Amino acid sequence: MSARREVWETLASLLARVEAGLESAGGPGVNGAALEMVEQELRRLGRTQFKANVLVEKQSARWEDALAALREEKGESEQLLEALVAERVAAARRELLEALLPAVDGADKAIASGQRFLQVRDRAARNPNLTEEQAILVSPADRAMLVGWLRGLWLVRERLLAVLEAGGVTPIRTVGHPFDPHVHVAVDVTSQGSVRPGTIVKEERRGYRTPNGVLRYAEVVVHRPTSRERSGEPSRSEVMEE
Repeated sequence: MSARREVWETLASLLARVEAGLESAGGPGVNGAALEMVEQELRRLGRTQFKANVLVEKQSARWEDALAALREEKGESEQLLEALVAERVAAARRELLEALLPAVDGADKAIASGQRFLQVRDRAARNPNLTEEQAILVSPADRAMLVGWLRGLWLVRERLLAVLEAGGVTPIRTVGHPFDPHVHVAVDVTSQGSVRPGTIVKEERRGYRTPNGVLRYAEVVVHRPTSRERSGEPSRSEVMEE
């Protein structure tokens, strides 16, 4: 039973008892005793009601605190979920971009191979002693078909690069630039050339990076002078020339 209902039921009972006492006794003494009894009971009910009010306020405060905690927990859960979703989307996006790199590599190799074959074919076409079958193989129509094939490969490559660029992917600079272990991997060294030590002289495989870091390291060949050149002593060829 709630405190409020108990108060109302007690008051109703007291009123009924007072009315019954007035009807049966009819004297002022009885009326005074009844009123004193009512006053005492009201004081007791007031204290009960006060305690009940304090209890309700405390309970209400606890509910408000619990509700605030639930709201805060919900906000943290939503932030955690958003961060998790963003992380998984970024990982899936990275995997997709990485999957495109072998296709770009294949297109680059096919174009380079086709260009070398085209050069060989053009040199062969200038040979005046070609047989009839060889002349057909190096005919202008055959050359046009090869050029069209290379252009198609080039368009495919450009579309793949456009997708990578849209994803924030850019090639890593290599030849002519200093070796940087943060973006380059040295697969070989050479002492040939007159560039500064540590300079990249050849790119074995192109590397790519994103604003968030390296997508694939560039594999390069780095210039490293011989021990004689590093010490500043003249090389054998320089001594011979003198």
